[in-house]
Amino acid sequence: MGSSTSSIGSKNNTINAVFSSSADNATLSSQDFLNLFVAQLQNQDFNNPMDNSEMMSQITQLSNMQMMQNLAQYSKSSYAMSLVGKTVTASRYTVSGGLDTTTGMVDKVSLVDNEYVFYIDGKTYTLEQVMEVQSGVSDDNPSVNASNYSVKATDVTSSSASVSWEVPTEDSTAAKELSYTVYYSTSGPFETVSQVEAGTRFGTANQKNLTNETITGLEAGSSYYVNVVVTDGNGLKSVYRPTLVLTNK
Repeated sequence: MGSSTSSIGSKNNTINAVFSSSADNATLSSQDFLNLFVAQLQNQDFNNPMDNSEMMSQITQLSNMQMMQNLAQYSKSSYAMSLVGKTVTASRYTVSGGLDTTTGMVDKVSLVDNEYVFYIDGKTYTLEQVMEVQSGVSDDNPSVNASNYSVKATDVTSSSASVSWEVPTEDSTAAKELSYTVYYSTSGPFETVSQVEAGTRFGTANQKNLTNETITGLEAGSSYYVNVVVTDGNGLKSVYRPTLVLTNK
């Protein structure tokens, strides 16, 4: 009776796993077909050579295969480009095994290593990870959605607090165009652009390459809501999730 075994080390009982490429090894490409055809010509019996009609039939099959592959690639490219500006839902697995799902507008599509990469609310997804496609949205929406990210507070004293935040996009080109403005208020939480900008601004407005700030001049034993307005390259704004800071007495 045949059996299936795993490779397990005798000393430390370690399983040696082997990971193969994700490519489908059972699928023949046009190049594979051509290689087989050439090998067949090189190894044919000269006393009984390949029939001309059979040769033409195989050449026709090769041509048809290439045309079908080109058509499939064109269709995939057209579909990928058609999703730009539309609202989609996409999911991907995180390193910890959780499911990260995002619904938002496709800002752009890039071809990276022969794979289409979609930028949705600052996150990247592949075509296979797109689960649902909806209608387009208004161009008045900012290119980043900072509401998926939170402002964090550290090193709080009686008169100051250090705050930090993440860049709200994985698109390096869009990230270079972002600028940030820090606000704080004793009332809140404030979660819209108008509410945040009604508070007290700290530091210089619209600073690029800024992901942290230390707010000074606060009163001891007081509560402050801190938030950040991020402006994209088109001048459109969004805000982070605010943080509550309680200064020391």
